[in-house]
Amino acid sequence: MTLVRIVKDWEWTGLLRQTPGGSGIWNGIQFTLDPVDECDFLIMLNNRKPTDTRVRCPRENVWAIMQEPYVKYLHDWMIEGHEPFSKVFTHYPPSTDPKYIPSQPAIPWHINRTFDELIDERIPDKIKAISWVTSKLTFLPGHRKKMAFLDFLRQNARFDIDVFGRGIRYIKDKWDGLAPYKYSLAIENSSGPDYWTEKVADCFLTWTVPIYYGCTNLEEYFPKESFIRIDIDQPEASLEKIEEIIRTDDWEKRIPAVERARNLVLYKYQIFPYLSELIHSQPYSKVEKTEILVPAYRSKRWIHHFNYVLQKISHGDFAGVFNTYFNKFKYINWERKNERVM
Repeated sequence: MTLVRIVKDWEWTGLLRQTPGGSGIWNGIQFTLDPVDECDFLIMLNNRKPTDTRVRCPRENVWAIMQEPYVKYLHDWMIEGHEPFSKVFTHYPPSTDPKYIPSQPAIPWHINRTFDELIDERIPDKIKAISWVTSKLTFLPGHRKKMAFLDFLRQNARFDIDVFGRGIRYIKDKWDGLAPYKYSLAIENSSGPDYWTEKVADCFLTWTVPIYYGCTNLEEYFPKESFIRIDIDQPEASLEKIEEIIRTDDWEKRIPAVERARNLVLYKYQIFPYLSELIHSQPYSKVEKTEILVPAYRSKRWIHHFNYVLQKISHGDFAGVFNTYFNKFKYINWERKNERVM
């Protein structure tokens, strides 16, 4: 059986729950998070590990998937240090090099359900109108844009919206902030092609219609009736649209499209079927395994972070500098105390 080692740069350990029985097996491929010495494929999730990664593997089977929105200086690991990879699947290709393949980020779902539980779930009772599961983080530009839109809604909305998330209203399981609701705001931290995340996928998995801002070509992934677009750069128009959604309430008509989107998440776009399809599409050839070293991304890490801070200072954004460090401290402290649910 083909063995695929996944190396990720985030601490959450429940990724294999997205396979049947938590086995790590999908379509005849064994995936592992263990630091095995030898494998058939090495998949790096992001390119910012603080330690070296060593393994015996065919060189052409060393791949990376980029999962963050690109921010200059802060996320320059998304555009450099890619020499070890034969393929980089990314929503932000830094060049026309054929190794860069446009891709969605295949971020895991954040609701506390296994794959087996999700395929057995039935549509929950939808007893409330609208929610938003977000956080109060502000160290990325997209974070600050979301918070500005939240402030606008709180000041101007003539409807009730339940808001949950880090620093706002804690819930242990994101399911509880989505499943009872017909609609939920799903606002990404950036807007561009191919970058969509658990923010929209979690809505589909709970049969909740996402009121969406972010990926500019989401219709290429999901039925257009399965979500409703807004543009938070136009807050007044977005507010009017949300009010109309609540007033007209066509949730039931959208359920067939949401069901199709849900199945696409479970069986095509989540990381295991996605990687499985990519691996099976590789032309078969008997290739020799060799010693692979993916160096730690450390040489320029602090230089880039320093440049990012200098850029903020040069624009007089001292509050942004404070928020960058204050929110990082809050986020790290929160992660230590709680399960990752948002």
